[in-house]
Amino acid sequence: MQRTILALALCALASSAHAGRVYKCAAGGQTIYQTVPCPPEQDTGVTRPITRDPKLSWEERTRAQRELYDARRRMQADAGRGQPAVRGTVIDGSVDPEKCDDLRVRRDISEAFGRTAPPRIEDEIKKACAKR
Repeated sequence: MQRTILALALCALASSAHAGRVYKCAAGGQTIYQTVPCPPEQDTGVTRPITRDPKLSWEERTRAQRELYDARRRMQADAGRGQPAVRGTVIDGSVDPEKCDDLRVRRDISEAFGRTAPPRIEDEIKKACAKR
């Protein structure tokens, strides 16, 4: 029973090994094979499943893994991931810019439904949006 469970667990782990793909790209007259999708201008439309070569040396496997890591990092950077969070103070001339925006949105929503904003909202907008 334990051998059966172990065999099933190993099969489940091995099933994800074949899931990778290789993309064939054309850039500047060169053909490039990579594990990340090609940019639209370099796409050749050729994709093949990854097969492991048992004859690869340790250095070649390490280089391929490093290239895959670098390609994924570049794709994430191009997508805007990994950017540092914006820090600092928002410079705005109004007394309370967040409240000013919130009140203006409330006024716009009430006008969108055909109602006029109450005078109280207009007074609060003038206070919050007043220049410093």
